[in-house]
Amino acid sequence: MNQTSSFSKAVPYFPVPLRSALEMLSPRDIPKVQEIRLRAQRSMRIVLGGTERVLTSVGTLSDRPDAGITVTRVLLDAMFKNICEHSVHSYQRELRQGYITIAGGNRVGLCASAVMQQDEIETIRYISGMNIRIASQMEGCAEELYRRVCSQKPCGILLAGPPASGKTTMLRDLCRILGGLYRISVVDERSELSAMQHGVSQFHLGEMTDVFDGYPKAVGIQMAVRVMSPQIMVCDEIGDLAETDAMLQALHTGVRLIASAHAGSMQELSARPQIRRLIEAGAFQYAVLLGSGSQCGQILAVRRFLQDL
Repeated sequence: MNQTSSFSKAVPYFPVPLRSALEMLSPRDIPKVQEIRLRAQRSMRIVLGGTERVLTSVGTLSDRPDAGITVTRVLLDAMFKNICEHSVHSYQRELRQGYITIAGGNRVGLCASAVMQQDEIETIRYISGMNIRIASQMEGCAEELYRRVCSQKPCGILLAGPPASGKTTMLRDLCRILGGLYRISVVDERSELSAMQHGVSQFHLGEMTDVFDGYPKAVGIQMAVRVMSPQIMVCDEIGDLAETDAMLQALHTGVRLIASAHAGSMQELSARPQIRRLIEAGAFQYAVLLGSGSQCGQILAVRRFLQDL
């Protein structure tokens, strides 16, 4: 699935007149669209190449804040109902995590007021903004990485980069390549890698890849080791202590780990305690740093962790 196809599948969720403007966007610009951002009482904006621009009512792009279509409360509420398929109750789990995955593997991030219950988010209300991230399966984007670090045998890889640097897209393509050679278990807590719909991945992740969709990473990793005997475990965005413990347990069974983490540099990466713990345990042999903005998806550095950090 390419970016143009994903964009086309996202457009029907938008209410008129937002949908009409998107349909008039230049065919030259559509493949470059990374995000569509809606903010209450402000102009709809399109992110291309890491830069936000205002979308006008006739589908042109402008740098003038007042040139775009104003996203009224009515339009924002209509969009919210559309992405929930007019059944907000059915999406409570996703709402608590702040996102909903829609057709084409596109993900809608939600900015809202949280309703708390015993220090946990029970639900959200009063949506004030949305970030529709256009999914892309850029087949071949991980070929260089594969050749440089794991063409001979699988190894532990930590993919780092700032937000919107293409980490998920790179992980997805690496799964496609390695999943044709090894048994892979993908623990996809937020459905970002697979974009599962009714048990079917919207992306090609490899012929020998199994997806644990919606599982908390710590639980999913333990489950995958027990029931699928993977040779490689893949997960996005390493987080808390429980996830780190589960990854270390998997490592001790001989599983190779491939994961991502937010970081703008190798120094930032090594400063995170959970990352440092995994590095010292030998979970990752390589760190890969991706660029952002105009360098989105580009490999800026490939280093051996134990040598360089």
